[in-house]
Amino acid sequence: MKGIISTVPLFSELKEGEIEAITQLVSSKHYNKNTIVVQEGETGDSMAIILSGSVKVSQYSPDGREVVLCLLEKGAFIGEMALLDTEPRSATVTTMEACELGHIRRSDFSRLMLEMPRLTKTLLSEIVHRLRRTNLVLAHISTMDVNHRLYAYLNDFCEQFGSRRPDNRIEIKLPTHQLVADQLSTSRETISRAISMLKKDGVIIPLAGRGRVKIDVAALDEMIEDF
Repeated sequence: MKGIISTVPLFSELKEGEIEAITQLVSSKHYNKNTIVVQEGETGDSMAIILSGSVKVSQYSPDGREVVLCLLEKGAFIGEMALLDTEPRSATVTTMEACELGHIRRSDFSRLMLEMPRLTKTLLSEIVHRLRRTNLVLAHISTMDVNHRLYAYLNDFCEQFGSRRPDNRIEIKLPTHQLVADQLSTSRETISRAISMLKKDGVIIPLAGRGRVKIDVAALDEMIEDF
């Protein structure tokens, strides 16, 4: 587990001895696909590191509609706000595939933050980064039409999870059209039509493997700038 912990951005600036100390405090647990691991509104006293797999972070409207805030993969962490206050969980986290999560209790992490100031700084920086990203998404939803929301979303998703190919396109596995729609406050059918058009125009090129594509992010940038 130490090897995985050392690759988590939250701990990237720590020394080997500090990584070892953190590893000793992590308890790992396996979860099946479609399992709720954090429930909005419940009491939280720990954070979790995604050791394998991926999760979605959601909130639910009063009428029961799910709004997917973001998708997170291996190396990301969840439940970090529970380390800083005692308020109820602000969102629901559900596994999108079989996952292994490493849990750290608030009491243990609070001690680590006092002993390792760099850890505190990195945690706060990541929280600010996520807040900025959320603000940007909200701005896109409130000011852009659906197609341009999609272009901005794909651009951001490629930056987070994609790998650059020799032809300068970004290779990535796209979420389902329903998941994209849930994040952009629109319908699956609308997203499907928009993605089909991007494929027709050569901006998205399907690859072998379900959901795997390569994307011309330069073309996306131009389309966003034209808005």
